[in-house]
Amino acid sequence: MIARIRTKDGFYDSAVFAIYDHETYAEALVFDREGKVPVRKRFTARMRHGIRIDVFIFDTRTENWLQKGKDEGYDWLLGRDIDEAILKRCREIQARVHTPEWFEIKNEDDVNGLISATTGLHDAYVKKIYKRGEKLFIRFAAWSCEVLFELTGNPETNLCEGYGHMSIGDEYPLIFETSVFFEDGKVCWTDYGGAKSFADRDKYKCAYFLAEKIRWKFTLTAKA
Repeated sequence: MIARIRTKDGFYDSAVFAIYDHETYAEALVFDREGKVPVRKRFTARMRHGIRIDVFIFDTRTENWLQKGKDEGYDWLLGRDIDEAILKRCREIQARVHTPEWFEIKNEDDVNGLISATTGLHDAYVKKIYKRGEKLFIRFAAWSCEVLFELTGNPETNLCEGYGHMSIGDEYPLIFETSVFFEDGKVCWTDYGGAKSFADRDKYKCAYFLAEKIRWKFTLTAKA
């Protein structure tokens, strides 16, 4: 797993070594910003006007991962004190962390990363839609971050600016779910979690966007 961690002066990316579930909150074991020692970071922080997310897991792939009660993590780390041998293994994993500016959606692992990092775009709304040449860009605001999608190769959407915005009232439905599927050489996003095909998209009258190639990136914002 790889996560982006918000700090007071920006953010940094770290491998995730364990996740601890404390019922009322959860923590991720990641490196500190200086990359010296693993520390526990809470996923969320309570703000005056809501909840701010501080840990975004955008790569959910794991190896040698163990579930132990409500906690999960590397099988060689979970339930053990961090000694020099474990610290060395953590540093070796961290040294391999490389985060691209854009994440392309090519397979189910990529889909899982998108849904994890953006909380499935739950309660997000379309902030802006624009074109540059043959590319279509759709920017969502969601959970103290902004998510920009770049659609290349016959892009198509029925979204409009403001879709999903709570303050607009009943004019546009709120976004609660995300599904992404691959069909006929296209990548398709919809706002209905059960949509697995174009037929489902049409049957349930989903909001959607699609293209032959879809990339996304996210920017952390200061406000919840």
